[in-house]
Amino acid sequence: MENGLKEKLFSSIESEKENLFSLIQRLIQIKSYSGEEKEIVEFIVSKMKEYGFDEAYHDGFGNAIGKIGNGPIKIMYDAHIDTVRVTETENWIHPPFGGEIVNGKMYGRGAVDEKPAMAGFMIAGKVLKKIYGSDFPFTLYMVGSVLEEDADGYPLYHIIRNEKIKPDYVVLGEPTDLKVYRGQRGRMELKITATGKSAHGAHNHKGINAIYKMMPIVADIEKLDKKLKPKSPLGKGSITVSQVVSKAPSMCSVSDYCQIHLDRRMTIGENKNSVIKELKEIMKKHKSDAKISVPDVEGISWKGTKFSQEAYFPTWVYDEKHPLVDAAMKTSMAAIGKAKSGVWSFSTNGVATAGHFGIPTIGFAPGREELAHSSKEELVLNDLLKATKFYSLFPFEMIKNIKK
Repeated sequence: MENGLKEKLFSSIESEKENLFSLIQRLIQIKSYSGEEKEIVEFIVSKMKEYGFDEAYHDGFGNAIGKIGNGPIKIMYDAHIDTVRVTETENWIHPPFGGEIVNGKMYGRGAVDEKPAMAGFMIAGKVLKKIYGSDFPFTLYMVGSVLEEDADGYPLYHIIRNEKIKPDYVVLGEPTDLKVYRGQRGRMELKITATGKSAHGAHNHKGINAIYKMMPIVADIEKLDKKLKPKSPLGKGSITVSQVVSKAPSMCSVSDYCQIHLDRRMTIGENKNSVIKELKEIMKKHKSDAKISVPDVEGISWKGTKFSQEAYFPTWVYDEKHPLVDAAMKTSMAAIGKAKSGVWSFSTNGVATAGHFGIPTIGFAPGREELAHSSKEELVLNDLLKATKFYSLFPFEMIKNIKK
């Protein structure tokens, strides 16, 4: 790394501090529920153009995409800019779309999950363009992805498959509390469907009750959850019956249909095949003819683009010695004076980049994961400033690691 680069970058970020804080405030003030991101996408694209990005546009799915540089190493920064909805039962001390600042903290929906990273990416890009012009040793894509809350992974899956932009490395902006996150448990949804034979309730012995056929399966799934083993560093997988649906010709009839919906979280060594195998063993034990299926997640983006993907989101994790993780740890030490790694407990767009495509992926951003989706979302503004320094320096550390 050239002498003085870090100091030059960091002092430029400091000079943009007020712009950074006003930018994150505006992003929080723009309501951007999943599927309703048009306004915030157009705002981000216009800002990227104002900041001198080489390219700034929204793609066929509706993601905001900015690009700077044309170097051989392609790095993608991704922050999803959609949020979950604000519900009537939530108790917000500060207005969820106010972007209020109190004692150095900003409050509002998306203040943790995950608009700060988008603001940091954009200001880092502005500074990099100001210092480097067009002479970059890398290509940096900055993505404001949409519909992540409804379909984690699909926005980046679309970019890689349909927009033909495949990065070499990815940095996610999900909250990490300024730690380098290097993996997450996978997840998948499954359905088990049992059928029976309807009969009048007064002659129930003539029927076959699908609910009764399902009951021992549910009991064994509960036992399976307790047997699952933890694997470092992601911990233990889990399986949960999240919904039970039954049907009968009337409320006075034997049910001839019962279906359960399962949420399965997967740790290291667990995947779609192993999960289905476990469930088939339960079916076999009970001589059940119930059917196992993996549903599709379907929806439509704000641009009217329809999508469908299997509800399987693979586990992924990288060792601390991986060049990407190592570069992120070095950057963290330079930007905030300390470096610590961790993993997410929830799912991210990394299920596409790392899980499906095997692209090395990490995360780094301000905000505490446990505050996401709650009325207690808060951002320490100084943490956002530190993260923005990280975003400006990281590509150079990554290139240094590759050249070793």
